[in-house]
Amino acid sequence: MMLCNDRAKRASLPVVLYLSAEVAPFSKVGGLGDVAGSLPLALAERGVPIVILTPWYGGIEDRVPVTELPIRLAVPLDGGVETFQVGRAWLANRVPVLLLRSERLFGAPVVYDEPRDRERFFVFSRAAAELVQLFPVGIVHANDWHTALTLVWLHRWRDDESDRPSPGLVLTIHNLAHQGITDIAYARRLGFEAHELLFEEWQRFPGTINVLARGIHVADVITTVSPTYAREIQTPEFGEGLDGLLRYRSDALVGIRNGIDTTFYDPASDPVLAARYDVEHPEARSLCKRALQGELGLAVEPDSFLIGIVSRLDHRKGLDLVLALGDELVSRGMQLAVLGVGEPEIGRQFAALAERYPDRVAVRLTFDAVLARRIYAGADVVLLPSRFEPCGLGQLLGLRYGAIPIVRRTGGLADTVVEWDGQRGNGFLFEEPEPGALLEAIERARAEYREPARWWRLVRSAMSCDVSWEQPAEEYLAVYERVAALRRTGALETVR
Repeated sequence: MMLCNDRAKRASLPVVLYLSAEVAPFSKVGGLGDVAGSLPLALAERGVPIVILTPWYGGIEDRVPVTELPIRLAVPLDGGVETFQVGRAWLANRVPVLLLRSERLFGAPVVYDEPRDRERFFVFSRAAAELVQLFPVGIVHANDWHTALTLVWLHRWRDDESDRPSPGLVLTIHNLAHQGITDIAYARRLGFEAHELLFEEWQRFPGTINVLARGIHVADVITTVSPTYAREIQTPEFGEGLDGLLRYRSDALVGIRNGIDTTFYDPASDPVLAARYDVEHPEARSLCKRALQGELGLAVEPDSFLIGIVSRLDHRKGLDLVLALGDELVSRGMQLAVLGVGEPEIGRQFAALAERYPDRVAVRLTFDAVLARRIYAGADVVLLPSRFEPCGLGQLLGLRYGAIPIVRRTGGLADTVVEWDGQRGNGFLFEEPEPGALLEAIERARAEYREPARWWRLVRSAMSCDVSWEQPAEEYLAVYERVAALRRTGALETVR
């Protein structure tokens, strides 16, 4: 009976338009692409009528079939008009993906182009708002500042024109550090007139508007990517200047941890691994470790403690802590496999470490999705010493593949990693962003590693953790039902 009631309730949900600057496999730079490429599938499986909208970057049609639809959108821009062609593709043959093409703005195969991103995403967001006028969309779900301005336009029209559609508005914050702060005069040229400024705008950076702050201001529900990060961003330490606004909107703020596509990320079937394994029989990880050591030119030593890092290389990720320990880790007989791109100086220091210890440290300064999975399958542990981490996917992938996460207790890392006590838990945590604290956590992990029976018990415990979208998708479903109920009762705010 409960299942029938749930289905009936879900069937009443209106169409959800899900906006994202990147959607794997169409486009991907970071975690947002993974989320946008997997969460809508989990929601669709639960009966949510969901459509994705994303830019039509150059080259997408070379990788996936795209059909041009007889729809063109015209958006005012700097005294002229920018026109978008609408295309349609499918995500895993289950979720429709609408693509907006402007050769001038998105013709290059580049997701982010910092000098032009304000122009590109201001205009894309306005085009997305115009598209909502053509379809019976009940909920618009934007992600980060790149699409938040769509919510601002729809909220403004909700105020001004009662005959326009009035969908519910949801905003997800993946990383509060990026806010789309834009000079007022330039925003006006891009077609956005700021009738009045928010406190966070004139108080922090006079003469600018803050796109993310405006999205937070007008969204009916705001989500972020873990419960702990939802609490952290309401504090001055993590709030990036928007903590006051987020405290003001705390009744609308929900933290939902990310998941991963456990069908794609499955060590039992992953074709790029040297051997396949599962939670019941994880011993084949040893073969993956041997293969990884050989592939990276490390000494092939089954007993050496192999540390993996798959990360953007920047200060926020805490990788300077690892560099401070580099020589010490090698002197203690450990190996290090590093994969990532980011700040050139951090990359240079890792490369120098590899030059000093070529059979103990391997560094690949690139993005390589295949090698990343081999590191998760072959490394004994993965490090995520982040100073802040909204959610993090590396620890989820580590758990899925049996690489034990060693993480700083912050954001989503604190929500997904539980200290191993010999019987329960899935990893190791440390508190202060200090090299000594990280080293102490590494040594706690290595002490367990020296006890094979205990270590394999830990690996099985880690691999048995649910890192899928099962629970998060249910929580997003509850968000949509909340917004749909507000919409049905006419309780959506017209002025805030």
